[in-house]
Amino acid sequence: MKYIVIAILLLNVCALNAQNCKTEQLVLRLSAEIKTLMNPGSLDKLKTFLDDRMIFIHSNGLTESKNEMIKNITDGKWMLRSVDTREAQARIYKNNIAIIIGKGTFNATTAGTDIATELYYTEVWAHVSKGWVLTSRHASKIL
Repeated sequence: MKYIVIAILLLNVCALNAQNCKTEQLVLRLSAEIKTLMNPGSLDKLKTFLDDRMIFIHSNGLTESKNEMIKNITDGKWMLRSVDTREAQARIYKNNIAIIIGKGTFNATTAGTDIATELYYTEVWAHVSKGWVLTSRHASKIL
């Protein structure tokens, strides 16, 4: 009987780890997708991935809410052209919070000037009724 209980517990741990792995991969895909949507032509889809209370902290210290970010992209203040992600790991907590830590080259246009910046970034995602949404993002320049 003792071995049956241990076997059941091990199977549950394996199933939970498999589920977390699938969820980690899903959130990493969403993170990659959202980076392709930060331009004026993709704002309708971008809005669906952003929590209404989202805070977006740029590597220069500029902080934007969801509405400010959408307005700044619309007005041409900045847009993300592409990201070369070299590292990204996701951790899932209680099946509804995901934290992504990553590193990459962010190619953006700021006030009409193209820039490439090496960044570390942290994203916090939450699973809500409509799916996974970005709640917070913070970036720091790699020195």
